[in-house]
Amino acid sequence: MSDGEPPTGPPGPTEDVFARQGPRLFRIAYCMLGSATQAEDLVRDVRLRWQASDRTAVADPQAYLTKAATRLSIHAAHSARMRRASYIGPWLPEPLDTGNEGGTGAVGTKPVEFDVLLMLEQLDVAERAAFVLRETLASPYSEIAAVLGVEEAQARLLVHRARRHLATDRVADPQGREDTAGQTRGDDGAEDYEAA
Repeated sequence: MSDGEPPTGPPGPTEDVFARQGPRLFRIAYCMLGSATQAEDLVRDVRLRWQASDRTAVADPQAYLTKAATRLSIHAAHSARMRRASYIGPWLPEPLDTGNEGGTGAVGTKPVEFDVLLMLEQLDVAERAAFVLRETLASPYSEIAAVLGVEEAQARLLVHRARRHLATDRVADPQGREDTAGQTRGDDGAEDYEAA
């Protein structure tokens, strides 16, 4: 979207703004949640928030929508992790059906590999969010910091820790991995990230 494009206007342009951001929002939610169904539900929630928002106060729609999707995803991922803590058996991500023409954001979205989703599940939710924004969307650290509500140095540290944990997991368990969704590497900080 160009910097000069107004974030407000009649319903058509408003939906156009959201439609352009849909695949990006879906990718955030899918990488965070590992479920296409949950990701589509979350993108619908973001759309409702966008439609109900005062768009005259939104200077950067992409930043606003990215923040909303990321924070809602963090909250949902934290809740899912708590539910899976009592689940017996391995948790596996839901593969992305790229042929789903009716999907909210799946169409035109490059699928995330299954093993990558399993590896992302090993990260705490703040690390995962920072990693997804940086590695899959090439977001600058300043944007990651703004989305997560941390200093830029902390955003860099979260990405660095995520990369280190993922590299360690690759070396330690090249054949497969146990479900550690109920195990955390300390405080994941989900309660600090209220939905936008």
